[in-house]
Amino acid sequence: MVKYPTGVKAITVKAKVAQSSKQKQKKYHNRPVEYDGHRFDSQVECGYYKQLKILKLDCRVHEKFELQPKFECGGVHHQSMTYKPDFSIYEQGKLVSVVDVKGGKATQTIASTMRMKMFMYRYKVPVVIATWNKETQTFEEKIK
Repeated sequence: MVKYPTGVKAITVKAKVAQSSKQKQKKYHNRPVEYDGHRFDSQVECGYYKQLKILKLDCRVHEKFELQPKFECGGVHHQSMTYKPDFSIYEQGKLVSVVDVKGGKATQTIASTMRMKMFMYRYKVPVVIATWNKETQTFEEKIK
């Protein structure tokens, strides 16, 4: 056994393995769900999808929209900027609105708000924020 200086403890191998095998906790405590061939970020998002299916709306899940193309400036390459709303709703083949399902105020970050504004400016389509109200057991929707 190695003699360590005073005040330093030996780290056992078992403790290291237990820490590395521990799964990282999600930032907003959401649980991904698979339903109807789609992967949703949370159970609330899956619930909203079920409502859209009941209403028989033409919707697409996690469709990617380009906000800004890739470019080069001063010899540095910059990636394109995209926005992937939870749901894109179409009527007669035309995009009429997009929906972002949020678990609460904490999940609506400054970055997500900025992307929503850039999306609305470029595509001229409103972004609807849907939040789940536990008390009334309904979705509350507001246009951003």
